[in-house]
Amino acid sequence: MRLPGSGAPEPVGYDLGPDPDLGLWLAEWPDYYDRIIHFGPDDGRDPGQLCWDVLTPSGLLAPHCPQCRHRGGHGGPRSPQQLDTALHVRIPPAEAPAWFAATLERNLVYTNGWTRSAMTPLAEALGTALADLLGPDADWRANGYAAYWEGSPNRSWQPVTEATFDAALVGIGGGHAVVVVATGED
Repeated sequence: MRLPGSGAPEPVGYDLGPDPDLGLWLAEWPDYYDRIIHFGPDDGRDPGQLCWDVLTPSGLLAPHCPQCRHRGGHGGPRSPQQLDTALHVRIPPAEAPAWFAATLERNLVYTNGWTRSAMTPLAEALGTALADLLGPDADWRANGYAAYWEGSPNRSWQPVTEATFDAALVGIGGGHAVVVVATGED
């Protein structure tokens, strides 16, 4: 099925996989935190195309504005290829749980004074379960260090949306694909 007017395939729905609690939490997390989460089978899309297809229905992309008169144009990517380029940080699979938890939970605007919350252990458990499910050979990519800044000298990132701040993490492996995108406005 195609999304109306976009020509893009409709994103595959959540695949509850072997652990129904994992799929349930991933499906419900956006109700508690303003996040876009997709979890489903690996259908052969590269990380940029997968993330593009997941973000298209959100309205956070601006490819619908080719004759845009906004000064400076739009800040996000204008094609799946540009989005793939923005996902330039390769994450070792062993670090994926921490990146996933940070992207799920951290506020991208107010980063000073961030502390662990009651949901942090659950976010970490979800990251560990996903990393195990996707396996040690999974391809994990992020658009920078807006959410996960440990070990980085700065918090730079390449935009993947029109939001002022965004953090994306895409993982593909073991027959599964996951996308989580956090946004923030100041």
